[in-house]
Amino acid sequence: MLSMGRLLVRTAICASGLLLADALLSLGAGASPEIDRLSELASGGDRAALESLVEIARKRKDADAEYALGMMTYEGRGLERNAKQAYQLVERAAGRGHVEANHMLGYFHEHGIGTPVDLAQALAAYKRGAEGGSARARTNLGWFYEHGIGVAKDAHAAADWYRKATDQGLAAAQANLAALYASGDGVSGDPIVAIALYEKAFTGGVVSVGLRLGRLLEARGSIAEASKYYVAAAEARIPESDFAAGNLLIAASNPRRDIGQGIRWLEQSAADGKVEAALLLAGLFDKGLGVAADTRRAAGYFQRAAILGDAQSAYRYAAFLAAEGKTGPDSDPQPWFRRAAEKGHAESQYRLGRLLDEATNGTGGEREEAIDWYRKAAGQGHLAAMLRLAIALETGRGTGAAPEEAIGWYLKAGASNDPEAFFRLGNLYDRGVGTAADFSRALDYYSRAANLGHAEAARVLQRIVGSPRLEDLQDDRFKGLR
Repeated sequence: MLSMGRLLVRTAICASGLLLADALLSLGAGASPEIDRLSELASGGDRAALESLVEIARKRKDADAEYALGMMTYEGRGLERNAKQAYQLVERAAGRGHVEANHMLGYFHEHGIGTPVDLAQALAAYKRGAEGGSARARTNLGWFYEHGIGVAKDAHAAADWYRKATDQGLAAAQANLAALYASGDGVSGDPIVAIALYEKAFTGGVVSVGLRLGRLLEARGSIAEASKYYVAAAEARIPESDFAAGNLLIAASNPRRDIGQGIRWLEQSAADGKVEAALLLAGLFDKGLGVAADTRRAAGYFQRAAILGDAQSAYRYAAFLAAEGKTGPDSDPQPWFRRAAEKGHAESQYRLGRLLDEATNGTGGEREEAIDWYRKAAGQGHLAAMLRLAIALETGRGTGAAPEEAIGWYLKAGASNDPEAFFRLGNLYDRGVGTAADFSRALDYYSRAANLGHAEAARVLQRIVGSPRLEDLQDDRFKGLR
């Protein structure tokens, strides 16, 4: 039989795989009640029934009996599994015009069961079965036309074959025809028709369509109905369904909101590697959305999202550890800041630089690395990193002194009206360090810093030119700058 993974990729198409028990118990149009009864008994282990079935197949050359024995041999029900013998028996029945045998013969050729893969032979067998009235063969033939397997792609032809099988009530065909109506491929796009067909397929046992059906319903605002189908698909372990179910169950707009159940589905999704699920869970507990805020639990989800590769979550988890202030390898924020920094997260680059820069036993190498991280963050416009980098370049801490370059970074920080940058620019122009001394420009930068509330700049101004006190500036001329 088809593996579960194959079923999920090719939704309900290989009807022989999904509906095999039905195929065995109902051997097709014209099957005699005698063969139906014998095949059922033989499949259950009745030796006498099996011998009778073999005798009928051999002496009467009965296609129904040959097909029944072929399927039992293929499935290992009442007989030992043997793909080659199954193929031979099914081929013999198909040669006698047995409709369902032609369907299964196509399936064997398509998948190389008991015979080499031969798509041309599979197509021919499916056509014979489809023209003979097999809903399963019609569905598989439609799939070949839809995807251009052994034949030119023809979505219109695919829709026609799916429709014929749908009229026969085959859930697999309903699911595939619904997909065409949802996409507008081969038919006029119509989400209402798609929804109705998906609902029939779902009721008919093709639970995998729950995800697609839920998405169509959600897009039309039917949140409660959508969540019901998402949950059903999630329970069947259809990929992505657990996230869709959890996401909708925690939504405030859902009349069937169930945060507890939503959290369980999101946790399963996160465990399966869905970073968005871990982020949703972190946000719930971080902000207390429908649950009691829980910083520690939120941090745990941020950690999980970080492990799954999210840089912002690595930063959030590192910030949590830093705020906790605990010691030990499991409480060290540095590896998590580094994880985010290496992915280009500017704040993490700055925070990692700070940790390396301020380590009490920091080596020269650590300080040099800190400067590298400051430079990376500054290159992304991080204001605090610009200042740290500029100060290091001005003083030569962790790098060679380069006051000229420091002035460039102070100017960039000053473009954001940073008072510390203005003050330090004033000091460099005042002393003529890294540039020619320029008292007029120094005075201008000191004034800008003082006007933005920089106390030291105000004291320098008062000392060198008798300027008014900062308090007077703020209370009189610069009230609007507060």
